[in-house]
Amino acid sequence: MSQSLDSSAPTKDNPYQSKLLVNRLLNQGSDKETRHFELSLLQSGLTYEPGDSLGVIPENNPRVVDELLHAVGMSGAEEVQLADRSTPVRDALIHSFACTVLSKIQVKKFNDIAHADKLSGLLEPANRDAFADYLWGRELIDLFTEFPQQGIRPDDLLGLLRPMPPRLYSIASSIKAHEEEVHLTVAIVRYQSHGRDREGVCSSYLADRVGEYIPCYFHPNKNFKLPQDPDAPIIMVGPGTGIAPFRAFIEERRSTGAGGKNWLFFGDRSSATDYLYGEEWEQYRQDGLLTGLDLAWSRDQAEKEYVQHKMLAKGKELFTWLQDGAYFYVCGDASRMAKDVDLALRQIASAEGGMSDEEAGAWVKSLQKEKRYLKDVY
Repeated sequence: MSQSLDSSAPTKDNPYQSKLLVNRLLNQGSDKETRHFELSLLQSGLTYEPGDSLGVIPENNPRVVDELLHAVGMSGAEEVQLADRSTPVRDALIHSFACTVLSKIQVKKFNDIAHADKLSGLLEPANRDAFADYLWGRELIDLFTEFPQQGIRPDDLLGLLRPMPPRLYSIASSIKAHEEEVHLTVAIVRYQSHGRDREGVCSSYLADRVGEYIPCYFHPNKNFKLPQDPDAPIIMVGPGTGIAPFRAFIEERRSTGAGGKNWLFFGDRSSATDYLYGEEWEQYRQDGLLTGLDLAWSRDQAEKEYVQHKMLAKGKELFTWLQDGAYFYVCGDASRMAKDVDLALRQIASAEGGMSDEEAGAWVKSLQKEKRYLKDVY
């Protein structure tokens, strides 16, 4: 990504202002909301590579900010000092601070003001699990409603908050296929907890609240790239929004005429409602660009089926591909999926390669050392 070496390239502190071109719902009749976004890079000279991420700098929902201000007894017009300028606290909360997700540090800072016995107890190291349970589904506003602190000063409120962090999304396009555009695949987070509607700050910003321009910048990922050899085979495992970089990979390989075989494992809830980019994948299979396409649907049958089950069912062929030099990519949930996929890979090595558990573990590590087993997990 040559532009990233340029001192004029966008950064999180000096982002590029991109126009949103497309906001499309990918699920049909599902209780999940996954959206496809297309952003303009028109005449920017910016470029990126498959595997890179886009950093988006969101704004808070004004409704959420107004509810917080009401809970602390402020009008929002109170002035606060930000760097070298004075600004209304409402504007500061909307644009500059993360005012939803709670951390232990924030609860400690809050309790320095509130002196609540309940919070003091939960903050004790021995009560770590109870504290985690308490945090789940709660935001800063919940502290103020449970432990009212009317009369708190605007500066003290901002002192509880951290600056608004950017969100990184795996890019779902090749710039060779979509000139002067960058695409994203985003799961929109909306839920209810403790009697209040909640939402993901950045996902809901993209879905509902984007103004004329979106502040963004590119985040190169040197450790999640296509093989330098265009004839090398690749195996891609990306359930849910983990599909994003693999759409970029396949578009890139089609655009460059790469000869390597391509095998995709994708999974979601239901084939009828959650087959993200399904028409594209079916066309690629028909065209022969996808040598393998294995789909796992967790809710289409009595027994839940996931991508690791599809891997195990094709273990012999998958092991042969890897022995023949294939690159293995995983993108998506780090906490469960990536671990289950890693275990499946070891089980395949044991079953098809006649390896002991130790040997299978060493074989998987050798793939990682050779940079043929690459992860983009979150």
